[in-house]
Order: sequence, then structure tokens, then C-alpha cells
Amino acid sequence: MGYRWIDHTAELELQIAAPTEAAVFEEALRAFQELIGDESTRGHVAFDVELTSPDRATLLVLWLDELVYRAETEDLVPEDVERLELSADRLVATVRALRGEPRHVVKGVTYNGLAFDGGGHGYHATVVLDV
Repeated sequence: MGYRWIDHTAELELQIAAPTEAAVFEEALRAFQELIGDESTRGHVAFDVELTSPDRATLLVLWLDELVYRAETEDLVPEDVERLELSADRLVATVRALRGEPRHVVKGVTYNGLAFDGGGHGYHATVVLDV
């Protein structure tokens, strides 16, 4: 299980490997936290997320879009997933976050090179961030 960043010109490619579909989303949160995190925090908060999409790859884009939005508009750095439920076309989660001064390096999450594959031997996902 884990993730790695691959640097491209004006883009960062995030590759995730995880044992379950839910773990892919948790790893994406941890990777995003590493990318934008800071040392100054002003308390903990939690927020709920509810997303719908007919496929997991698009759901991953929407998940990261939500994290980017919260960082940009509320200065929240995601810390952990308290609850994550996946159904056929829906993700419902509660995210614990730190209020701080996140690095605003992500302009958006793209569909370029987007992939979400897997099954019995684990799951792999790729998503590209415009930076």
C-alpha cells in the first residue's frame, strides 16, 4: 500500500496502490496532505463529504477536488479519514482536518491519464494534478 508522486512540467502525477477501493481514497488524502501541509495549525475540525459518480476514477477526481476546495477556501489541511463509505456510485466520508496555512500549489485535478483499476490483488489509481 502506498503512493508516489511523478513530477511533470506544470503537473504532478499521483500513483496509488492499495488493498481496497476505500484505501485508494485514504492514500489520496495522505498524499494531498503531504503536498500542501504546513507546520502552523490553529485547531482541528471535521467536515463531511458526499459525492456521486458512476465510476471510481471520476469519484477519485471529485474527492481530490473537494480536498483542494477546502484547502483553498477554508485553509484546511486534511489529516485523516474518520469514516469512508463507498457504494456503487457514491462516496460518503467524514474528514478530520487541521486549520492552518496550506500551500496553495494545486490549481486543479485533471482527467488526463486518469485510471482506477483492480480487484483481487489490490487496486491501482493514477490521477494528475495541475500545479
